[in-house]
Amino acid sequence: MVIESALVHVRQNAGENLLPDSHISQLVESLGIRFRERLLTPVVVLRLFLLQILHCNTAINHLRQLSGMGFAASSYCEARLRLPLVLLRRVLQWTIDASRSAGAQAVIGARVIVMDCTTASMPDTPELRKRFGLPRGRGCKEGVIYPILKLATLIDLASGCILRMITTPLYVHEASGVLRLSRFVRSGDIVLGDRAFCTYVHLSLLCMRGAFACMRLHQKRKLKGTKIECWKRPESAPKWIAKAFYHTLPEFMQVRIVSYCIRRRGFRTHQVTIATTLLDESLWPAAKIAELYGHRWEIETCFNHLKTTMGMCVLRCQSWGGVRRELLMYQIAYNLIRLVMLQHAIERGIQVNRVSLIDTIRFMLQRLAGLPGVPSLIINPERPGRYHPRVIRRRMKEYDLLTEPRAARIARELQGENA
Repeated sequence: MVIESALVHVRQNAGENLLPDSHISQLVESLGIRFRERLLTPVVVLRLFLLQILHCNTAINHLRQLSGMGFAASSYCEARLRLPLVLLRRVLQWTIDASRSAGAQAVIGARVIVMDCTTASMPDTPELRKRFGLPRGRGCKEGVIYPILKLATLIDLASGCILRMITTPLYVHEASGVLRLSRFVRSGDIVLGDRAFCTYVHLSLLCMRGAFACMRLHQKRKLKGTKIECWKRPESAPKWIAKAFYHTLPEFMQVRIVSYCIRRRGFRTHQVTIATTLLDESLWPAAKIAELYGHRWEIETCFNHLKTTMGMCVLRCQSWGGVRRELLMYQIAYNLIRLVMLQHAIERGIQVNRVSLIDTIRFMLQRLAGLPGVPSLIINPERPGRYHPRVIRRRMKEYDLLTEPRAARIARELQGENA
């Protein structure tokens, strides 16, 4: 009776239509997950976690009121840590499969994947500090700054869904994650990335998987003045790849170089040089390559949605296990939002990125609260030439920055008052 009562609350307030209860229960059963008769079962916790993330990772005490369930914050934290990672990964994969079966309209006919990295801040706990370290620089010291992790991410351009997100310490180079990320690339895919991923190892790994690359040319590579260049495998292997595996990569590789100019207000780069393994100029003229690479910016919009709109810029969990689950839940929530956007876009016959994400979240939150909401979501107009300078108008409050641990600062100021 306790579980049934809890599920009634969560079904009413966590959207049975967003994440089918039958599917979650089947996953729990198929994975052999056993749990005691309690209020916070895996199914209930998963739905509460989703509700929390969709409310911009709101406080647990607020979540109690949103769900109408009287649980202790500590009990909920322990229940979240009991959620098996394999269950969250399976749910994430379900959202990816659902986006594929929905029939998202491909931008250029093939599946296009965008790759990039971003960062997120975490609580300053000994465990997270030891695992990820602290940022370096003036004023960056223990008790003042927070640990930061780097997130290497793959998104599907057609649907906008996150395919994979892996974590590394802040000062580990982006290219070190390509071995893990390239496993999620299929034959025929086209991968877009900035110059940090434009390495011989990465391009050859994609070629070995039958995929194509379209990357911004790395600034250290000198142009030879030809359209098709023959790149030679470097003599020494990077530190992050096994030497035995490195020598299985092809010794030579053909790469096409495409340069074009951007004459648009607000773009700091005017000359762009692309390295691509799309060698057929008749199928892929320079103008089409330029148009294709222009879609790379969509992942920056994705990061803005996650970090600014949904609050992922600052993670709340204080342990590595909690952070892993929090990140997986962010991916699940974001993909569910994109699925609603995708369904609406297919019905209207438009690209999914024109559907307002914030309006979609508001619609989902109304459904979570048991209200009908307005199912006709806001469609943003196409604004290819829109320009806004990266400045803020509202003035910040003139508080000093913390340059020493807070306890030491308080003790020093109290000592000064008593002197």
